[in-house]
Amino acid sequence: MFFLDRLDLDRRFRVLRGELAEVGIEEELRGWSFEGGLIRPSSDILLGVSELASRYCPTMRDLYLRRILGVRPPPNVKMTRGIAFHEVCSRVVHEVKRMLFENPKGVPGYVILDRLLHQAEVIVDGILMRAEGRTARLKPQDHAALRCEASSLYRFLVIQAAAKVDQALSKYPHATSDSIMSIAIPPILERKVDGSLVGLGRELSVDIYTPYNAVADLKTGEVRDFHPYTVTGYALALEAEEGIPINYGIITYVRVRDDVPRFRIRCFLIGNELRREFLELRDEAYTLLEVGRDPGKPPRCPRYCPYHPVCIGEMG
Repeated sequence: MFFLDRLDLDRRFRVLRGELAEVGIEEELRGWSFEGGLIRPSSDILLGVSELASRYCPTMRDLYLRRILGVRPPPNVKMTRGIAFHEVCSRVVHEVKRMLFENPKGVPGYVILDRLLHQAEVIVDGILMRAEGRTARLKPQDHAALRCEASSLYRFLVIQAAAKVDQALSKYPHATSDSIMSIAIPPILERKVDGSLVGLGRELSVDIYTPYNAVADLKTGEVRDFHPYTVTGYALALEAEEGIPINYGIITYVRVRDDVPRFRIRCFLIGNELRREFLELRDEAYTLLEVGRDPGKPPRCPRYCPYHPVCIGEMG
């Protein structure tokens, strides 16, 4: 995405390469070792990465409610925001690429600004309509607030994209649009991955930062300790299907405050501990689903858990 700075990421990954050289990653914890040992699934059940990684509930009651009882979490603004922000980021990249494809000699930044900023309201309204279609229609005040946030993010990314394209054109005045695209647009590719070899879904959507084969994930809420599990699951699935090492993860947290998008980027090694913990979660989920018994509520039910209204409602 246009908020990623390659030089900053290069510095971060230099540190991580040193950490990898020091501690290494055990062969039995690589996704390609799926035929036996710890990686091999002990069940035919295929689990979603988010089902395992989103450990809002320490007892996994959320998984029981979803898979055994068929209860879906009630829609909320956070869900809709996450869907909308993801699409805003993807849409800006798509539109800039399309403009560059249509103009082999390159497109100056002011043209990108002129076209895409004029479309801001229409594009953002369409994104919110689709996001609410996947969750639920928001209250008018929540819809208005999210519209402002999504519009701010959209405009920020368009301005960043135009600036990066201009910088590339200025430095390489004879470059083709393909070259400008490779320079100006961060090399993140979305890949469909079959995770069934490691007990995950058959059609995972994974973002890969290609220079380092790092798995990237975008978060729109608060920082949680369990967030690295998401990229760990994707890394195992990629290693199983492609047979290539996936050593690093990137999590970008985006929030909009006072009409200004703010980003926090976390890069880390997908090391032995994370891999073991993710596999333990997977195996614990298998046991829960096979037994089919309610694991009960945790001593303290986190308010930020999507199923909090469901569990609290049972008490009332």
